Amino acid sequence: MSNGKAPQDGTAQVLDRLPEIVQLGTRVYQVLLNGVVNGGFEPGAALRPDAIARQLEVSTTPVREALHRLEVDGLAIKLPNQGWFVREHTRQEIHELYEVRTALECFSVRLACQRIGPDELAWLRDHQAAGKAALAASDMDAYRIYNRDLHAAILSAAKNSYLTGMMGQLRLQNEMLMSKTIRIAGRPARAFEEHQQLIEFIGTRDAGNAERVMEHHVSSALEDIIRWGRGPDAESADGNSTERSGGSA
Repeated sequence: MSNGKAPQDGTAQVLDRLPEIVQLGTRVYQVLLNGVVNGGFEPGAALRPDAIARQLEVSTTPVREALHRLEVDGLAIKLPNQGWFVREHTRQEIHELYEVRTALECFSVRLACQRIGPDELAWLRDHQAAGKAALAASDMDAYRIYNRDLHAAILSAAKNSYLTGMMGQLRLQNEMLMSKTIRIAGRPARAFEEHQQLIEFIGTRDAGNAERVMEHHVSSALEDIIRWGRGPDAESADGNSTERSGGSA
């Protein structure tokens, strides 16, 4: 039983400094993560450690470490005797992900209507300027960041750590999907207007209408994802007919 004192095991004395390879692996991971999330790597693209190592001028060790992390994140897969590839989501996987996301986002905006503070609401309103500027400049990377930060701010205003944790599990896969359909003509402008409606309803603490807009916002994104990803059916590993896709909101 603990007596409240720190254990005298000498840990602080015997641990060496973290090797440089750990820091380097994190930097390589961030570069690859950005490439996958912003659409630099297409779904299904091969992630070859030797080629990546040459381009980044590092050894293959930190590259393999980074690829393992992407695999854990659900953004890459490793096939036996073939190597790593950018994950291709099946239509069923996208539907399932967005079912969960719809429920969590609607709960998030409902709590935000109850708990948001004046400064948080002011930030949401001011942040619309970033989205407007991105649209005016046709800068979809800037729009992607604006969109990500707006949804994150609504989640933060909900003030529920468990909800934040569950949303965090979906975040990277959702950003990966969004990088494609965010470039569908008309989608960013529609989403921007929906964001404006959300902010207005949050400001008046109208949870019912805020949830309604959020549900439409996420479900219409799913429709755009599926529309973007239509193509020849591919047989999944379990024999079910699926389609490859990538997505937005």
